[in-house]
Amino acid sequence: MKLVLLLLLLSIFSTKINATKLVLIPTANFEETQTLFEDPSIRINFYRDEFVIASVDAEPKQAFISLDRNPWQENISYYIVYTDEFAEKDEYISLIESRSDILYHDDFFIFVRTNEKKYGQLPPSKNGMVRIFDQEVKLPSPFLFPSTKSLTADPFILNLFAEVNGEKITQRVQHMEDYGTRDAYHPQSVVAQEWIESKFLDWGLEVEVMDFHMPGGDASDNVIATLTGTNKPDEFIVLGAHYDSVNWQGGEEAPGADDNASGTAGVMEIARILSQYEFERSIVFCAFSGEEYGLYGSAAYASRSASEEMNILGYFNMDMIGYFKPGNTTIMTSLIYPESAKQLADFYTGICEVYLPDFVVEPATLTGGDSDHTSFNNNGYMGIFPFEDVENYSPYIHTAEDTVGLSYNNEEQAVIFTKAVMASVVTLANYDDSQSVAEQAKYTNIYPNPASLTVNIIYKNNQPVNLIISNIAGQNIKETTFNSSKTIDVSAFPKGIYLFKIESEQFREVHKVIVN
Repeated sequence: MKLVLLLLLLSIFSTKINATKLVLIPTANFEETQTLFEDPSIRINFYRDEFVIASVDAEPKQAFISLDRNPWQENISYYIVYTDEFAEKDEYISLIESRSDILYHDDFFIFVRTNEKKYGQLPPSKNGMVRIFDQEVKLPSPFLFPSTKSLTADPFILNLFAEVNGEKITQRVQHMEDYGTRDAYHPQSVVAQEWIESKFLDWGLEVEVMDFHMPGGDASDNVIATLTGTNKPDEFIVLGAHYDSVNWQGGEEAPGADDNASGTAGVMEIARILSQYEFERSIVFCAFSGEEYGLYGSAAYASRSASEEMNILGYFNMDMIGYFKPGNTTIMTSLIYPESAKQLADFYTGICEVYLPDFVVEPATLTGGDSDHTSFNNNGYMGIFPFEDVENYSPYIHTAEDTVGLSYNNEEQAVIFTKAVMASVVTLANYDDSQSVAEQAKYTNIYPNPASLTVNIIYKNNQPVNLIISNIAGQNIKETTFNSSKTIDVSAFPKGIYLFKIESEQFREVHKVIVN
């Protein structure tokens, strides 16, 4: 009897030790994040530059915060809810405390568990929220974006700029405001969905109305329009905006002019113009719903795209492009992205320098909010978010005052944001990648690959060449010049994927090297 009892106790103890935990692991830099992704004992469900949310069966070696034991049970949902002001945080917590559990909180967000089958959809917050799903996220692979250093303005793109019509953008913003609300669960949001669909169809695009699940029942759908490429139709450039709106205090009026009729109108203006032309690669124009309740629409689309192995070269997010703080003098964007999307962010910045040299682009972090670019970054794609001035964005969002004139108050800024995304999309859609990574290895050979100690470069030309080694985030690790074969010590490199760029005046090669 004692033996049976002892075995039973050992079994219970073992189960407790091995139970899956949901944890938050702070990260100091992107290299730390990469290390977590490479650890097979850590299943990452969500990441930002500051931390990851992960499922683990054993305690991680890194410092961590335990969030929940035995997660991902049926009907249980997890959310990051952004609340960067203490009064609003307390107000929101009091709103949900009888229907959810606060598992963690800090200065800019709370982590919430709720049973939405029992209590229904978790209400939106003032600063937004992200639903965390039971799926393993992944980092994007390195990609050789076209260089903008020696790029000159393409007359074709300059002619497209002349077609951007600020009045049409503002008219569409006003039209969407006039629905009164575009809350995803409200019938007016479905009417807005149908209107967006009709416009895409009018412009001759291939249109899909994409249904997806939300915990509160029937809701409006994504509207996905595609302009199929003529030469490389299986390579995609995606731009998108969410068209749903909310009043976080529960009021019936949620006009959502700046958030986010403005971004939706920008996507629609780009679709209207580009639909008249042909491009090498396919361009996808997305109008997402369910963003205000946790990025539901974009998460559904990005997850499906990843499962279908859709080759998306980059995602450009348009969310809030029309508010300019009175008294400010310079139109600018706070460019928000994780370090894993730095290559795309650098490309966008370079395009703006060429085509819109007076448009100030500043890298930034939005600690107290999020948007649909995150859904793409968490599904292995690079996504960036050119946002209004992060220190002075519209104070009227998620209220009845998010209207044209007060919140959407600068048509010129909306036009500039639209032009910047359009120039980036068109450049990617048409660039000549005949010197792509897969086709470049003509003059050099690199081995071993993967490598752990050294990498040997066998150089088959006699002209001096430059070598630039960068990591997956686009950060340069090492630079050197040589004119014969070369051995590179990589023993101190963190494990991961690196790009070895070898170039001279006559040629340019890029090799992907794995350090393990």
